[in-house]
Parts: sequence; C-alpha cells; structure tokens
Amino acid sequence: MKKILYCLMGMALIAACSPNREQRVKDIEEHEQQLSTIDISSDDSDAVEMVNLYLKFANDFADDSLAPVYMMRAAELSINLGQTEQAVGLLDSVITIYPGFEDIAGCMFLKGYAYESGEQYEEAKEAYTQFVESYPDHYLAQDTKKMLQYIGMSPEAMFEAVMNSATDENLTL
Repeated sequence: MKKILYCLMGMALIAACSPNREQRVKDIEEHEQQLSTIDISSDDSDAVEMVNLYLKFANDFADDSLAPVYMMRAAELSINLGQTEQAVGLLDSVITIYPGFEDIAGCMFLKGYAYESGEQYEEAKEAYTQFVESYPDHYLAQDTKKMLQYIGMSPEAMFEAVMNSATDENLTL
C-alpha cells in the first residue's frame, strides 16, 4: 500500500511541477501584445525573451499543434534580430520534425528570406529555388521566381536590370 501511495504522490508532484500549457499560451499571447507595440532591434531583450518563450513551449510541448507555429514565429523574430543561422535552424527543424505542418511552404519561403536578410545570397537563391520547385502553385511562387534574378543586387543595379528588361520586352512587342 505504501508503494502505491508513494507512486501516487510522485505522480502528483510531477504533475504539479510540469508546465501548464494554457498558462504558457496565455503568457506568450500577453508578451506578443507587448512586443507588437515596439520596434525590434538586434539587441532587443524583449524580442529575445519572446524567442525563448516560443522555444521553451515548443520544447516542453513538442507534440502540440502550436509547437511548429511558435518555432516559425521564433524564426521570424530571429531574422529581425539578425540571427540568420538560428532562424534557418528553426525553420529546418519545423520542416523536418513537422512535415505535416500546414505552413511548410511558408517555412521554406522564410528560409530564403532569412538567408537574404543575412546577405547569404547563394543560400537564399537555393532556398527560394527549392521553395518554387516544391510549391509551384503557391501564391508567392511566381513572384519568387521573378525575384530570384535580383537577389544580392544593389538597388541601383536592380533598377537598371528592371529597366533593361522592360526595354527588351518593348522591343519584342
């Protein structure tokens, strides 16, 4: 009887110490509200804290449907914080661990954007190309395909390329 009692007490203790999902979601939502009212800079402790809240939830509740959502949000914030490698790692994790996640296409596109924001242009081109090939009917696919030729160009070079393209199109009409 004592063994059963100790077992029940141990289970109650574990349950009491385990994180409460609903409270964690509420905390995340409140922090999101506060964060949305400010600009994010690379040394923004509030944004870093938000990333940590997202990742802790995803780690503690890995089987929860919100885990890949929060990992994707953590990746978006990581991009804004200038943490390209962290963002790409998170997106790769979502793609690998949650292949049934409803926004895998968004993760693949965001991976290209993360690389582009981090001025890793060859990696950005690869990621965007993989996105377009994997999701040719996605609403961003055609624009992404057109955009690929301009990645890494200065605004002036991009303007010149667009103008030359427009001139070439007018000559063939």
